[in-house]
Amino acid sequence: MGTESYRFNVGSFECIAIHDGDVIYTADKYFANAPEEQLAEMARRHRLDPQRIPSPYSGLVINTGAHSVLIDTGAGKWIPGAGRLRDNLEQKGIAAAAIDTVILTHGHPDHLGGNTNASGEVVFHNARHIIAKDEWEYWSSDASLNNPKSQPFVACARQNLQPLHDQLELVDGEREIVPGIRMLPTPGHTPGHMAVVVSSGQEELLYISDAALHPIHLEQPAWYPAYDLDPDQALSSKCRLFDFAATDSALVLAFHFSPFPSLGHVIKQGSGWRWEPVDMTP
Repeated sequence: MGTESYRFNVGSFECIAIHDGDVIYTADKYFANAPEEQLAEMARRHRLDPQRIPSPYSGLVINTGAHSVLIDTGAGKWIPGAGRLRDNLEQKGIAAAAIDTVILTHGHPDHLGGNTNASGEVVFHNARHIIAKDEWEYWSSDASLNNPKSQPFVACARQNLQPLHDQLELVDGEREIVPGIRMLPTPGHTPGHMAVVVSSGQEELLYISDAALHPIHLEQPAWYPAYDLDPDQALSSKCRLFDFAATDSALVLAFHFSPFPSLGHVIKQGSGWRWEPVDMTP
């Protein structure tokens, strides 16, 4: 297994998790409302340094046979330590021109910073780009500028969304994008945050994007990251999403869960859930 990509199947669909890079976060960003003593105990149990929480950025390419779909484009130039997605796609023999559909789960830099190159040109120029209507409207409005939580990300969102005007499709609610791939509304982290469900045959993959940033968020779902714009709404979305994942025994790709390729299953446990990573042993 290479460290920059990981190939697996969902039914007849060929999937490749693509590594965009690694970034370090701190506990105050990941668990903004966690009681100090409880967080310290949880960190000990997870062998976690609260000042150095590792986060891979894990995008996904799906070849359905009829479509080549990319979920999220990585950070591009916007975040040090990341921005390797396009190079890693090319290393797997996937040219940007071969992607016909790009799904953008939300407007944060690590998920759409790779939409454009250093010259401001659209990277996946043959692809239609899909994003929730609520997400587009938020990042295009003064509301995003006036909210201290989103203000640092506005420039990236606008510079990477506005050039897509001829290729951008806005969607409402749950929507099938191509046969076997549908978007699932999970608002709260951002107004139009989406998860993606991939179904082929009897198998299912759930790409949760930023519904949770760390496995601790499954065990303590009421603990929220500083980046959630509406923590109460995010909690509701999180509970629905993880109940779905646990009930269906779906394979889950959690964008920020370490280590890459961030694949595992969600298991119901008491009032929360626990993360069971896929065994990557050869």
